[in-house]
Amino acid sequence: MNDVKESHLVKQAQNGDEDAFSLLVERYATRLYGVCFHLLGNREDAEDCVQESFIKIYRSLTGYRFRSSFYTWAYRISVNVCLDYRRKNNRGKTVSLDEGPETSSGQLFYQVADELPLPDQLLERSELTELVREELSLLPAYLRDIVILRDLEGLSYAELAGLLKISEGTVKSRLFRGRKQLMERIRYREQNRSGGRQTDREITTEGSEGEK
Repeated sequence: MNDVKESHLVKQAQNGDEDAFSLLVERYATRLYGVCFHLLGNREDAEDCVQESFIKIYRSLTGYRFRSSFYTWAYRISVNVCLDYRRKNNRGKTVSLDEGPETSSGQLFYQVADELPLPDQLLERSELTELVREELSLLPAYLRDIVILRDLEGLSYAELAGLLKISEGTVKSRLFRGRKQLMERIRYREQNRSGGRQTDREITTEGSEGEK
């Protein structure tokens, strides 16, 4: 589906054409499900949120002004649905932590974070794919969200700040901590494949001590 045809379908859907909207759902359902599954880590919850997302998308169609791609607009709605769902169900509750040393612009964490391997780069190594996905799912939700939305979904710092209602400096510092904890988990697993596994509590405790 090219951009012109997509725009035409959106305009038709805005005028009440249910068949046009069904084609948009067919086009993006799988991608939005992937986003929801990454954020929620549960197939049933992801399916529920995808359905809720399309309900909200349909009801909000007249508010879409073609300032971004339709997928980008729908994607933001889906992310908000997932975050609201998790808050209402008390899943992945976030905690308040000191943000650590950074400049007012967050430049220090920006530089350090970008020197670490990215999850999408690690996923290119087939032998690490399952390991990365598993360890990513075990990160605290407030860190996992940042890593997923930045490194796997490609959102900018400004987009993340607006979406999560936090400062760009906080985005960058959380991204640093999320990448750092993920790499610590992966390195530990790789070095101890034949031995026992470090517990989530041990890793979380180590990460928290490093933030003080």
